[in-house]
Amino acid sequence: MHIAGIGVIFNRGRGIESLKKALQEGWVAARNGVYSVAEGTLKDKSVFKDMRRLDNFSKMACLSAYDALADSEIAADKRRSLGIILASAFGPHVTTFRFLDDILDYSDANVSPTIFSHSVHNAAASYIATMLNSRGPTLSITQFAHSFHQAVSLAECWLKEGRCEYVLAGSADQCGEVLEYISSKNLNLADDGVIRPFVFAKAPAAVPGEGSAFFLLTN
Repeated sequence: MHIAGIGVIFNRGRGIESLKKALQEGWVAARNGVYSVAEGTLKDKSVFKDMRRLDNFSKMACLSAYDALADSEIAADKRRSLGIILASAFGPHVTTFRFLDDILDYSDANVSPTIFSHSVHNAAASYIATMLNSRGPTLSITQFAHSFHQAVSLAECWLKEGRCEYVLAGSADQCGEVLEYISSKNLNLADDGVIRPFVFAKAPAAVPGEGSAFFLLTN
């Protein structure tokens, strides 16, 4: 496969130049113990003009996907059959917990339907497809370990089958209070998704963070 375009958003900024600058500058300690994406980085009226109620998980995914396609400079007529695969370890869990909290506070009859719709794992990928006016196959993969690897493998299958000429394959994850709590308690999320205390005396400290990266893949 060939990488035709790259889009990235993370705690040090948005775009390839931000990533290049971060690599040149080297490691920087997390602010308040969390590598979070600045709220200002998620604002782009040209991208979100028709999507004003997105949660931050969807915003990160949309911006990095948009930038990957823009970086490729492929013709507009090639975008209609674009394949889209979004991989995530936890999906929009911050929105999901917010929805559950609202059920506890206001009952299930009074919670926001918007928050519920954004808690669906495929919401972000659907937003990307709508934003890019794509009519190709769209799929979300939520798997704690190796979800991005699965996305790339599936993208290769789609390209070999001729299902689409281009595939936007990427990953996104958001940091929230639950992940910060797990990190603060020095807990370990094993490959099976079960939370256990670290069993190694010199286990590396986990630093919570968030961001998204997308790659436009082709043969």
